Amino acid sequence: IRETLAANDLADAYVRLSITRGVQPGTLTPRPDVDPTVVIYAKPLPRGGLDEEPVWDGPATVETVETRRAPDEAIPAAAKTHNYLNGILARAELGDGADEALMCDLEGRVSEGATSNLWFVRDGELHTPTIDGSVLPGITRAIVLELAREAGLLVREGRYEPVDVLEADEAFLTNRTWELRPIATLDGREIGGGPVTERLSRLYDERVEESCYG
Repeated sequence: IRETLAANDLADAYVRLSITRGVQPGTLTPRPDVDPTVVIYAKPLPRGGLDEEPVWDGPATVETVETRRAPDEAIPAAAKTHNYLNGILARAELGDGADEALMCDLEGRVSEGATSNLWFVRDGELHTPTIDGSVLPGITRAIVLELAREAGLLVREGRYEPVDVLEADEAFLTNRTWELRPIATLDGREIGGGPVTERLSRLYDERVEESCYG
């Protein structure tokens, strides 16, 4: 990865590391005697950082979609693969101007965005869907959980209905590209960020500055 970044004169960058089972045409069962293929993709991704503009273009417009999140028993949520069909189908349902699709599990409880984890605040408490279900244990999600608990916030991981998010005081999404992105509207209802979202965004920026630029 360092060699790829250096060869392309990149510092702040988006990096995707892909490891495949190698060249094995015509079979679904990987052969252990075939060497894997490693692909590293990188592109510029300037980040806002402290007192700078965020990397996303404004708070997100989110819509709940009919496509269900694939259950963990079918495709493990923790497995990062190139099979994005679930998210592609979810994003295909979005109307013009929408930024993210919010998927529910087979029981109708909110799971996650097509490419993001979901958070919301009610009565000062921070909530996020539990990773016990069909929810990706995202890296940014883990960092935000750590920061929230260090800051003394009451954090609950649970199973929630869509109405729980619609009635939230604040809501935001996390992933490695957006970092923390407030949700402007969900299904047309205004939610927005707020003091908890802003505090966590600041703490996240400080953590990145300390870890990567300190």
